[in-house]
Amino acid sequence: MKLIHAFILLRLFAASGLAFLFTAASGFGAEPELDQYGGWTGIKGKKTGFFHVQEIDGRNWFVTPEGNVFYPVALSHMLSGETRTAAKTLFGDDKEAWIRDSVAKARGMGFNCALGGASSPERNLNGFVDIPLAERVFEEEMFPYAVGVILLKHPWEFVEGETLPDIFDPAYTELIEARAKAAVPPVKDNPLVLGYYYGFGAFNHSQDWINHHMSLGPNSHGRVVITDLLDERYDGDVNAFNEVYGMNLKRIADLKAKAELVYEKDFGRANYPAIGKRLDPRKVADFNAIISHMCIHLYKIAHAAIRRYDQNHLILGSFIKEWALTPESWKAAAPYLDVIAPQHWNESISINDLADGAGLPMIVSDEDVGFHYPNNKGNMYKGLISHEARGEIYQATLMRHFKDPQTTGVTFCMCLYDQELAVVHKDQETGIYTIDGIPRPGLISRIHDINTQVYPQASQPFGRKGLEKLDAQLRKLWEERDIKAHLRR
Repeated sequence: MKLIHAFILLRLFAASGLAFLFTAASGFGAEPELDQYGGWTGIKGKKTGFFHVQEIDGRNWFVTPEGNVFYPVALSHMLSGETRTAAKTLFGDDKEAWIRDSVAKARGMGFNCALGGASSPERNLNGFVDIPLAERVFEEEMFPYAVGVILLKHPWEFVEGETLPDIFDPAYTELIEARAKAAVPPVKDNPLVLGYYYGFGAFNHSQDWINHHMSLGPNSHGRVVITDLLDERYDGDVNAFNEVYGMNLKRIADLKAKAELVYEKDFGRANYPAIGKRLDPRKVADFNAIISHMCIHLYKIAHAAIRRYDQNHLILGSFIKEWALTPESWKAAAPYLDVIAPQHWNESISINDLADGAGLPMIVSDEDVGFHYPNNKGNMYKGLISHEARGEIYQATLMRHFKDPQTTGVTFCMCLYDQELAVVHKDQETGIYTIDGIPRPGLISRIHDINTQVYPQASQPFGRKGLEKLDAQLRKLWEERDIKAHLRR
């Protein structure tokens, strides 16, 4: 049986150039023995009664309440209000049947938890997902899950006329404390809970957050805090500040009441080398310092609010774009986190450098696997030639993360079924099943085959050179399967 299993794996990965990885894994032995939480009994950590993160022999792991290593592999949007057409078509008004079947389908493909909770808020704008019902099903099915203490809205969540909050206003602190008070006490002793996360999409369009605060009324909390930070950075030298920003202030403190400070759109992605080099490095440094200060402020508030009720569960933080914060910013935020959670592998921005900067392990919190566009229509963002190509990208990406000793888990930006509502106009097909519930077997088989290799692979991590090779292979695969490049040929 070992030889047959090894042959199948080698054949599956040959097209991606990853077959060599299974030389050691083929001798792993029998099916891994798992505990009731999905943890592997082959490597032991501390038994604390709660999920925690621990470094064991140079590799970072989640560890289950029973003291066994656990590598979360999840769907970010397994339950989504945007898949209600599929849910209604297949299950009518029986939401519990839909949720139970979704957990069964996910588990059958090797997904072992809901790392992004029962449903992220931006995927449930219609309120279709019954969160308490979903969490009850998770409990009954012993499906570990994270609990949301949501700090910031995703851009999709804002309604017409709504403005961003002033996060430095004491009223905002009270709001976060109220959310923690509602979410944390009911689960504080629950061993099935993986930890607390703060939502997806924090500081998307981060330039808008600074510009918003600097456009508020005179002496508003946000304007005062940001102005004081800039005053400190320039040591009160208004001439130096005016030179950088082309202003004519008499003192930097005047920004508290007048003269809006505005950062252009490119600053939101200034940490991309190709974008950052086009910008004034002095402004980029100021921008990153302000965003870092905002992030630390929020993390500090949430950390204090959660720890008031719960000293045991992990704090996962915001599932945040990898370009949003610098390694230095992650380092400053590290005292209020147990892991960092950049969203994607990125060929231009090293997520490992972010983890190194923080001195923390990471989860990859909303990983891309690309989209398929029927008839080659739509905006073609991350467009791939087929659903089978999505499966190839999935395999290569997850293998890369399995082999990274700093990565403790992955949740993928995928839905169980194709969506409607907020993304239908983009003509994307993001599901593992169609909107009519028809499975995509080529995609499903590839997901299953790599997901079920979690412990043989994650238990044998690579060094940096090995990871660089996997990065190069993943980059090449994206290039070869890209639909726009395919159409140009």
